Amino acid sequence: MGLACELPADSGSDGRIWIPTGVSLRIRIANPAHRARLLAAIFDMEPDPDLRLVLLGAEVNALSVEERTALRARLAFLAAAGGLLSNLDAWENIILPLGCHHPERLQGIAVEVRALITELGAAPELLLAKLPEEMTPLERKITGFVRILLEAPDLVLVENFAAGLDSAERTRLSYFANTYHARHPGGTFVQLEDVLGG
Repeated sequence: MGLACELPADSGSDGRIWIPTGVSLRIRIANPAHRARLLAAIFDMEPDPDLRLVLLGAEVNALSVEERTALRARLAFLAAAGGLLSNLDAWENIILPLGCHHPERLQGIAVEVRALITELGAAPELLLAKLPEEMTPLERKITGFVRILLEAPDLVLVENFAAGLDSAERTRLSYFANTYHARHPGGTFVQLEDVLGG
């Protein structure tokens, strides 16, 4: 099981989410409060007695603090704006988290980063030196997603991918999902939307 939960009846969905592992799927939760509550339960890892949440086969409310921390390390979230630090360029936004969590992977990582950026449809020689304020919305999403790919999470949640993108750029979501699954075939890729179509 990748992700399963039951939401209140007014969540804008049927109230139940069931996502098996190893798939790419789009879900819609129209109620912003319920979306925020679900994201908080997933990423803050605070037990919510009114929300039954199963992540990667584990019932979150039944886990110890240590088990929740270990589970959290297997998850990743791509915010609609990319989730980048504004004072760091794309290279620093990508590489610094990896250096903190997996310093053993830093050697030779530049080639992998450039290949991923190219695969996702951007020019690494132009993107890597840009600050977030200099990037297009798609470039911010690409930068944030490359950072996620290097962490190799088992579950990726992408929030409102279409936000800020034109119709041609919106088709890029399939590149993101395909690149993730090529690197992590058993992983789960979920696009979380607040309105139909993003």
